[in-house]
Order: sequence, then structure tokens, then C-alpha cells
Amino acid sequence: MRKLPLAIWAMVVGAFAMGADEFIVAGVVREIAQALNVTIGAVGALESVYALGVAIGAPVFTALGTRFGRRSMLLTTTGVFLLGNLLSALGPTYGTIMAGRVVSAMAHGAFLGIAAVYAAELVEPSRKGRAVAIVFSGLTASTILGAPIGAAVGQALGWRFTFWTLVVFGGVALLGLLASLSRTAPHAHHDHASGHDAQPTAGHAHGHDAQPATGHGAQPGAEFEGLDAHALAHLGGAGQGPTMREQLAALRRPAVWGALLTTMLGYGGVFTSYVYLAPQITEVAGFEAGWVTPLLLLFGIGLFAGNHLGGKLADRATMPAVIGTLAVLAIALFAMTVAIQNKPATVVMMLVFGTAAFAVVAPLQLRVMTAAGHAPDVASAANISAFTLGSAIGITLGGAAIDGGLGLTSVNWVGGLLSTAGLATALTTWALLDRGRPTRPHHHDSAPATSHHHH
Repeated sequence: MRKLPLAIWAMVVGAFAMGADEFIVAGVVREIAQALNVTIGAVGALESVYALGVAIGAPVFTALGTRFGRRSMLLTTTGVFLLGNLLSALGPTYGTIMAGRVVSAMAHGAFLGIAAVYAAELVEPSRKGRAVAIVFSGLTASTILGAPIGAAVGQALGWRFTFWTLVVFGGVALLGLLASLSRTAPHAHHDHASGHDAQPTAGHAHGHDAQPATGHGAQPGAEFEGLDAHALAHLGGAGQGPTMREQLAALRRPAVWGALLTTMLGYGGVFTSYVYLAPQITEVAGFEAGWVTPLLLLFGIGLFAGNHLGGKLADRATMPAVIGTLAVLAIALFAMTVAIQNKPATVVMMLVFGTAAFAVVAPLQLRVMTAAGHAPDVASAANISAFTLGSAIGITLGGAAIDGGLGLTSVNWVGGLLSTAGLATALTTWALLDRGRPTRPHHHDSAPATSHHHH
């Protein structure tokens, strides 16, 4: 097995750092609140602005990316991420830390989208899929480890070191990329390595690119096969796709809006509760602080399992999967309200909640892409914004519930209500818009057409 280029490992570290940033504050919510003398809800806002920053940053950087090469974009996004976390680590006030969060989040979506496409170009065609999967293994690892690492580091060294951890990972990624990315374009085994960004992917000569790659290695987009839904969700910002007119046409379909609304509300319930789990573990369940890390790790293992499970279910029957997973998620959230008051029940529910939380991702993603027909890229990019917006809304509502005196456990039933609203939206749109339409696309795949090289 030949070694993979160093640049790919640098991207793995970068993907890990950016993924961890999404979850890391959850482990040190109480510590930050006490140190800065702000409410728990205000600390939750540090997570919700991160989510919003991701949503805003991806299109901004993607637009810039068409002017500058991929190498400079990777270096820029990593640098921006570093800068933001330095601000958060050093920031004397809540406002500075908040600003740092927004800055670091801006780089997140674009980095992951560009890294995936770049990684595929750095290796010979037969190994593209492996290269992309390896870059995203960094993201998967961070989903599982982000919050536990944040909690462990925060308890051992203090919450500021939680941000310093991200600075270290970001720094390693940046140095690795600087050392390994040559100034020239990746090998010339593509006829149009530099020019293809500007080409529309769908509808013209390249009409087939927007169609899913189902197992034929030669088909464009095949390198994104087999990626988990969380990884695919982050591919939205890779910078190519159907023409603007087709994109807007796709977004005019009521079914697409129904699907996006389902994602926003349904997934929103997850973060409503998740961000406030650590204080619930210590103050409601009565665990010692040392237990926060292993329990968040258990939740992370659940996320990993759920992601896998959701993908399988979505492939079998998309809409039943959406409805089933949302129902289970809502029930799990309502159950958390009670379970968190009892230690053994808390342990079991961490795994169940984690699994339910990410089992919804793949069905929701596939649902939006099916609804969008021939412009899945746009829809999947819009769906990322729906995921992040949903998270931000959920976190805000959860924080408001705690700050409003409803108690720490209230975030669970508030999240349950939010996911139930998503379930109601899914059922309503299915009944009104999808009857008489095929529930699955003819060719379906979960891979946005981000790359299209013809060999």
C-alpha cells in the first residue's frame, strides 16, 4: 500500500479540529458560565453562533473559492479557523469569545468541502474514494471525541485550554498543509484541473454528473460513495454545481421547502438538549464531574452508530425512515427528562439519545435531495443551513428555558416538542406533496456532485 500524501493527513487533522469545534463547548458549559459570570443560556449561545457561522461562511468562502485556487483557500480557511480560536482562547470578555466563535465557524464548511475535492485530486483515480473517506474520518472522530475531549481538558486544565486544544490542532493542520501542498496544481492527470470550477455540473454536457454514482468506479462522484451522512452534509460547500437558474428552480418546489423545514425542526431538538447535557449529568443525575467525559463519549458512540443505522434505513425507504427516526428521536428526548434523574437510566439513555440524534441525519439529507430532483447539490447545501439553523434555534430555546427558570431538565422536553414539530411537518408534507410521486429517486445516491472528472 503506497503512502498517502502528507497533505491528506494534514486535512484529517483540520477536519478533526473543525468538527470538534462544533461540539467542544458542550463539555465545559458550567465552567464558562461561572468564569464569565453569564447564564447557561448565554454559554449555549456560543454554540448557536458557531452553527450560524458555519451556515453563513460556507457560501461566502465558496464564492471566494471560485476566484482563488484550492490551495490558497485551504490555507486561508485553516488560518481563519486558527485566528478565531485564538480569539476565544485569549478573549477577556464574553463578547470577544463570541466573536472568536463566529470567525472560526466561518471557515468550517468551506474547508471541509474544498478538502474533500482536493484530497480526491491528490491521489490516483483508483484511490479517490479512500482519500476522501480518510479526510472525513477526521470529522467522524471529532463527532465522537469533541465534547469528551473538551470536558476532559476543561476539567484538568480549565475551560480556556479547551479552546487552546483547537488552536493546537488547527496549527498542526496549517503547518502540515504549508509543508505539503505544492504551489502548482495537483498532478496533471485531469484534462481540466484548473478550469473545471467554473463549469456548470448539471443540465448541459455534464448532465449526468448530478446523478448519483451507484457503484461504477468510472462515474464522476464515485469517490464520495460510502461516506456517512454527517460527512456528506459537509460537502455542500465544495464550490461547483448546477447553474444558478436550476438551483433556484429546485428551491421553488414546495416539497423541497417541506423537507428543509422538517430538517430544521426535527434536528433542532437534538442540540436543544445536547449542549446542556454536561450540567444535567452533574447537577440533576448527581454524577461526579469526572463522569462527564465518559458519558459524553458514550453519547458520541451513539452518534456514530446512529449515523450508520440512518444511512441503511434511508436507502431502504426514505420517507418511512424520516418519519420513524424523527418519532424515535422525539420519544428519546421526552424520555431524557425523566431518565436524567436516575444514574443507571442516564447511562442507558446517553447511548440511546446519541443513536437517535444521528439516525435522522441521512434520511433527512436524502429526502431533500430526492425532493430537489436534478439539482441535489443546491438542496443538500441548503439542507446544511437547515441543520445548522435548527441547531441554533434549539440551543437558543433550550437556553431560554433554563434561564427562564424551567429547570435544567426542561431542555429535553423543549427539544422533544421541537422534534415533534419536525415529525408533524414530515407527515403533513408527505400527505400533501408526495402522494402519487415516487418516494425514491431513480438513481439515488447520497453524493452531491462535487467532483466531475471525465477520464
